[in-house]
Amino acid sequence: MFEFLLAHFIPFDGLTWWMILTVALVHAVGCFIRGAYGFGSNMPIVVATTFIIGPHHAILLALMTTIICQIHLMPSGFKTADWQVAKTLIPGMVIGSLLGTWAFTFLSGISLQIILGILIVGIIVMDTLKMVEKLTNKFDIRSPKITGSFSLISGTMGGLSGAGAFYFLVVYLKHACPTPGGLRGTNVMLATVTMTIRVTALASAGMITPALIAEGLLLSPIVCLATWLGAHAFKVSSSNLFYSTLQLLLITGAIVLVFKGVREILVG
Repeated sequence: MFEFLLAHFIPFDGLTWWMILTVALVHAVGCFIRGAYGFGSNMPIVVATTFIIGPHHAILLALMTTIICQIHLMPSGFKTADWQVAKTLIPGMVIGSLLGTWAFTFLSGISLQIILGILIVGIIVMDTLKMVEKLTNKFDIRSPKITGSFSLISGTMGGLSGAGAFYFLVVYLKHACPTPGGLRGTNVMLATVTMTIRVTALASAGMITPALIAEGLLLSPIVCLATWLGAHAFKVSSSNLFYSTLQLLLITGAIVLVFKGVREILVG
């Protein structure tokens, strides 16, 4: 009975104070990024905190804190979103999110760790080589086949790994949305849709525990502040160097995740 209470009602059970502080700081950095661009928080959060709390917990906690960010961002996102673009992407995002979340519920921690690492490496390589941009230059990016494919793949990746969906989709959105404000607002509203789907599905599967909710609430002051700072600071700053550095850190972390998971399988 006591073990059940610890697992379901005690936040950050088994973590030292410095682990909790590290998790909080990582979530703050991620939510700062989301505040600036309307997406991009989950990948650095999940990669960094997986080493501390494991992949399942990392993905679920990232969902809790980014929901809090999203509540702050939704009013401006709703006003500025390009709904002509968003409405064509939402069906595929919903289906993909359900598929990815379903797979997430039964994957082992090691399998999820390897898949997460491979997905992140793949996304960053695609972005570096501008593979999606080359594709959008050859085809009509607003056609139902293109929008359906992008949104389905993106939603599945996001549901499965909790990270990276909008790194994949944002290149498409850069071409589809005519203004920076429309791009950011569309990111915000699409992320809101996928988060709603994921949290509903995960709650139905019994994976949203009282302890997880408590952890999200405990982190809420710092992630709200970080989101607000991100929304204001990046209005006047250049992001090229920042994103190059971030990608280098992410791909290093992702490679380590894959190596760690493969080693655990071989040793086990």
